[in-house]
Amino acid sequence: MKNAIYSVITGTGSYIPSRSVRNEDFLSNIFYDAEGAILKNTSLEIINKFLEITTIAERRYVADDLVTSDIACYAADEAIRSAGIDKEELDYIIVAHNFGDIRNDNKRTDIVPCLAARVKHKLGIENPDTVSYDLPFGCPGWLQAMIQADYYIKSGDAKKILVVGAETLSRICDPHDRDSLLYADGAGAAILQARESNDPIGILAHKTRSDTLLHSKMLYMG
Repeated sequence: MKNAIYSVITGTGSYIPSRSVRNEDFLSNIFYDAEGAILKNTSLEIINKFLEITTIAERRYVADDLVTSDIACYAADEAIRSAGIDKEELDYIIVAHNFGDIRNDNKRTDIVPCLAARVKHKLGIENPDTVSYDLPFGCPGWLQAMIQADYYIKSGDAKKILVVGAETLSRICDPHDRDSLLYADGAGAAILQARESNDPIGILAHKTRSDTLLHSKMLYMG
């Protein structure tokens, strides 16, 4: 009996910004509710409650000269080196994000060309058969990108795929929204490769759901 084809993670990479933003850095912020009224609790009370609920004491923000595709490239390069593969052999590059490249001096969303194409360019990949595209999918974007990559590999369409998740949420969060304490910047990447095996290995199964009827307006631009 012929062995089945499975998707196996063979390399990983990440980029964590060096700039640390601690909870006390938000003490001077004035927080408003959804109706635009100033919250009755003091900033200190809000921050202490946030810490109690989330245990988050600090987060990381990118340097002013970096955008999402930059940190995606850093994570991608590390994943490629970790896997020990030739970058020119990649069949797909999939980058999951939501807001594109947002410069520090211009808050406009910039997603043309797609970030995956920018990552391919910054990595110096010349192979025209390395297909690059983005996946804007909300919080679980990287997971959905992995699911798609798994399908490509199990179908026999691809053997090596780079999947990146990256975001610079510090560029889009509202400093007067207490939820902004949750947001941070960073990037993670993985190399998926095809492996034949008699026994199940790598990615075995997945389950997804989409609750847009209730939650499609949790995040919005404006």
